[in-house]
Amino acid sequence: MRIDAGLDTGDILLQREMPIPDDDNAETLAPRLAQVGAGLMVETLRGLQSGSIEPRPQDNSKATLAPILKKEDGQLDFSRPASELLNRIRGFQPWPGAYTKFRGKNLHIWNAAPASGALPIAALHPEGDHLFVGCGHNSSFELLEIQLEGKKRSSAKDFLHGYRPQPGEKLGA
Repeated sequence: MRIDAGLDTGDILLQREMPIPDDDNAETLAPRLAQVGAGLMVETLRGLQSGSIEPRPQDNSKATLAPILKKEDGQLDFSRPASELLNRIRGFQPWPGAYTKFRGKNLHIWNAAPASGALPIAALHPEGDHLFVGCGHNSSFELLEIQLEGKKRSSAKDFLHGYRPQPGEKLGA
C-alpha cells in the first residue's frame, strides 16, 4: 500500500487473501502471514520497478479502526454472542489473552470451541469431561484449555476433576 497523509488510507498496490481456519489463532496465523507478506513485498517491489503495478484506491466504507490493545481488552463479557467471544479468544493470543474470573481468581482461556445450546449467561455447565459456558444471544461455547491464576495451563477435563465447578456456577465473579 502507498503511504499518504491519512492513516492507512493510501492506494493498494497488491494484496493477497488467505483462508483462516476455525482452529487458527493469532500465534498460528502470524508466521503464515509473514511468509505470504514477504513474498508479496518482493513481488510488489519488482512490479513497481517494471511499472506493471496499477495502484487502486481503497474502499473506505470497509475501513475499521484497530486501536492498540490494552490488557483490559482481553476480559470476556459473556453477554456477547459465543461466536464473538471465540474470535476474541483466538485473536488475543498470546497478548492480551482472553480471561475472566473463577472463584475470585483470573482464569485465562487459551482455547475454546463452538457449542450448541443455550445456557444462562456466564454459567458453567459441566457435562462428563466437557465444560460449557453460556453466552449472550442464547449461545454457548466449550472450554478446551484454560489456566487458573498461579497454576499451569490445563485441559478443561483436568480442571473439572481438580476444581469440580458446579452447574450454574458463574464466571466473571
